[in-house]
Amino acid sequence: MKPMDLEFTLIKMDIKRIVITCLLFPLLGTLMCSWSEAFSSQHLSELFARLFGAVTTSNWMYWLMICFGYVVLLQIVWKKRDQYFEHKLFILLRDTTSYTMARLLAGVLFTVGYVLSSFLITGGFGLFVSHMAFSFDRSLVLMFVGIAVNLYWHASVWMLLNVYATHHLANVVILALFFVGVKMPTPFIPLYYSMADLVRSSSMFWSALMVELLSIVVFGYWTIKRVKHADYI
Repeated sequence: MKPMDLEFTLIKMDIKRIVITCLLFPLLGTLMCSWSEAFSSQHLSELFARLFGAVTTSNWMYWLMICFGYVVLLQIVWKKRDQYFEHKLFILLRDTTSYTMARLLAGVLFTVGYVLSSFLITGGFGLFVSHMAFSFDRSLVLMFVGIAVNLYWHASVWMLLNVYATHHLANVVILALFFVGVKMPTPFIPLYYSMADLVRSSSMFWSALMVELLSIVVFGYWTIKRVKHADYI
């Protein structure tokens, strides 16, 4: 069995929990902010710009819920699987590099799925409950990419801390980064660079994106290197 096939075979055992997480937290965040000015928008693209553009006093609960839900998702997708026979076989064969790469790639796919779910649920609420007019702006694509890459940057830090330190420390650090990023979005906080309204300059957006992607590659390399000399992940 290929590493990617193994990873998704094991993930299927938790697919219900993953689906519930991807639907529940974006929905709760949407309901919590349904009274805000964002949902008074006339057009859907305006709603997305107000809600995902940056943290404000009216949508901070939405961002907090999305971030917290993402941490919950990481617990499910990247939980330890050393109790499964197939996992132990890969460890015995010392094929940890390809298996760890498969796990990291699975994290990318589920991150994209989680962000897409957030956009779709919020958009559906705007269309069918708030009765907004459908509209699409190309800037929404960059907004989507910026949020997805930034979330996965946090996930890469989580995995790095998980293999070098402890699971609990990884959770505490990432939750703290998200909370501070939501409550005090400043250039010194990583979550700041997921907010399109704050990273207004196109050069700044692409520079931040490149730095995040490079960091993700470096963190992934360190993670693989550590797991290669460990007995489990």
